Amino acid sequence: MNDNESKLAWLLALSADADPARVAETHGVVIGLLVAGPKQSDQELADQLAALQVGDWDSDKIQQQLGPAISTLRSELGSPDMDFKPLLPTDDRPLEERTRCLATWVTGFLAGFGTSGRRIDGGDAAEALRMLEQIARAGLDPEADDEAQEEAFAELSEFVRIATLLLREESLRKSA
Repeated sequence: MNDNESKLAWLLALSADADPARVAETHGVVIGLLVAGPKQSDQELADQLAALQVGDWDSDKIQQQLGPAISTLRSELGSPDMDFKPLLPTDDRPLEERTRCLATWVTGFLAGFGTSGRRIDGGDAAEALRMLEQIARAGLDPEADDEAQEEAFAELSEFVRIATLLLREESLRKSA
């Protein structure tokens, strides 16, 4: 089982739902918590996930079952190669599903990030948060052609990825 299959397996278990949007939302919540508190312990993260009632696991079970997957996520977020990507359906899935999952991922991310109470005081990070709030309401334009919508989805997905990494760097800078 590769890292992506491992992450997907634990997210399915944690989200207690095979719906791609619920899995994306759960991944977004976990990433939001990790980005807002990049130096928090696995126990602190598990406590926050349990308090948010992500799935029906308590913090001990989360920590025991998900430790390796959380380590993988931390590594991706901290990779100098910028390996992190939101967990979304693959390109062979319908654009409508991928767009819905991207919006749901961002909603989960904002919920996880917001739980920390971390303040962003302007600059690129604050602008990134404002843009993410808009992306959380993303949908398809019935009047746009398929190619334009595919390009827009690709651009939004890349923005979400870069914004996530930017917000993590801002959180690291503020917690130093």
